[in-house]
Amino acid sequence: MMSFKKILVILSINMLLLFPSMDETMHASSVKLIPGGQSIGISLETKGVMIVGFHSVNEPSVEDAPASKAGLEVGDTLTKINGVPVSTASDLSQVLSQQSKNSKTIQLEIEREGRVKQITVTPSYNAEGSPQLGLYVRHHTQGIGTVSYIDPDTGQFGALGHVVADADTKRAVEIRKGSVLQTHIDGIQKGISGKPGGKIAIFSKSDPILGSVTRNSQYGIFGKLQEVPSHALFQSPLTVAKQSEIIEGKAEMLTVLQDNTIERFGIEIVRAKTQAPGGITGMLIKITDKELIDQTGGIIQGMSGSPIIQNGKLVGAVTHVLVHDPTSGYALTIEEMVKQSGQTSIQQKQAS
Repeated sequence: MMSFKKILVILSINMLLLFPSMDETMHASSVKLIPGGQSIGISLETKGVMIVGFHSVNEPSVEDAPASKAGLEVGDTLTKINGVPVSTASDLSQVLSQQSKNSKTIQLEIEREGRVKQITVTPSYNAEGSPQLGLYVRHHTQGIGTVSYIDPDTGQFGALGHVVADADTKRAVEIRKGSVLQTHIDGIQKGISGKPGGKIAIFSKSDPILGSVTRNSQYGIFGKLQEVPSHALFQSPLTVAKQSEIIEGKAEMLTVLQDNTIERFGIEIVRAKTQAPGGITGMLIKITDKELIDQTGGIIQGMSGSPIIQNGKLVGAVTHVLVHDPTSGYALTIEEMVKQSGQTSIQQKQAS
């Protein structure tokens, strides 16, 4: 005879098999966010100065330059010289000059792939007698992207759907602070197979600052807007779809092709769940809107972050284009963006 305990376990398992979506139905998403679509200028200042190259000073080759010979690498972030913090290229020159007057060697603190390292360098001196490390550095990165969502209660936002990486080193930019700026699209460079196109945007650091960026991750950039902008297409926030609610079929994407006018364009979700670049779970999408294809060739640079809507719910954000087929690409779910955003107020809504 089967014991009561065994019968209870079997019944419990059968209940799970019979009603796999019961928990999901009872706990439907309570997160409501305003879909984005706005083009933004992105300005990020790095934590320390990023090393992007080397040059010789008095040495016969670049490999013999002081910094290169000491073991520094392209992509390293230089944060301190003899214990003194540096944040800009100007800081680097000033502190280097001050700290090397009475010393034959200089102690550098760098960050490499999340680890702090101490490196000792013997500087060279130029014709004016100033100490030189033989470095090319950058402390600032700019670009354009698209807002994916905005929290109507707090102004917190997510954009891009992928990390901001340095153009030369291809490393993720470790940010000290960042801003989103008002911009408008002045033109379109059409994409073709093998050569992605792009939005041509006009903005500068003197343009109005719309908000701050506090996080740069493989799931996008996140921050807070100074005020929640009005949306020409959606007067009320939309419910964020769960992964299980996303289906293969028709959807629409919001993005800007001229000035800062948000437009709707038809797309198809080809696969509702697949592995996207970087090992992230996402969606495979295809542009079906003839007008959009005629103007852009498909997905182009600057379109990253464009929100996707299906069945009245906010489901995802465009992240990547397939280089051999610009009409196709990948998208990240808004649900996952929020989970990885670090925005606790929205995450608490998501968990409730």
